[in-house]
Amino acid sequence: MKLRISYKNLLNTLLSLNDSKEKLALSFAVGVFISINPFYGFHTMLAIVLSFLFKLNKAATIIGTLLNNPWTMLPIYYIDYKIGAFIIGCNKQFSIKHLTFKAILSQGKDIFAVLLIGSIIFGVIASFIMYHIIKYILSKYKRRIDDTAKR
Repeated sequence: MKLRISYKNLLNTLLSLNDSKEKLALSFAVGVFISINPFYGFHTMLAIVLSFLFKLNKAATIIGTLLNNPWTMLPIYYIDYKIGAFIIGCNKQFSIKHLTFKAILSQGKDIFAVLLIGSIIFGVIASFIMYHIIKYILSKYKRRIDDTAKR
């Protein structure tokens, strides 16, 4: 069985969820924030836990975590590292080829702290932007559905 997840299918799933546009957008944004953190492999579990704690839409939060996948992981973590290095003032050169799980483990707390700080800042910015984008998309979609229903 071939599992294929596309962003178009994820957006269609998000649009079909029955919740307020604000709650869906917030849930998705929290998922985006989670997806940008360096705890790769724990994103889904974090999404479920935070969804329960903050009464978010679980499906929308999990969909938000899928922003980070094997194709986007290295660029996201590279951006995390660059932001964190800038904030901390770390002038150590670090290339994308060193952003492997093995390299992160071997360099321990030094690289993890930089990644974590960068991911928090990048995550807040990305989540804020995605909240507004998804809320706008949901508003337009629900307005179109309401207009169709009135006809």
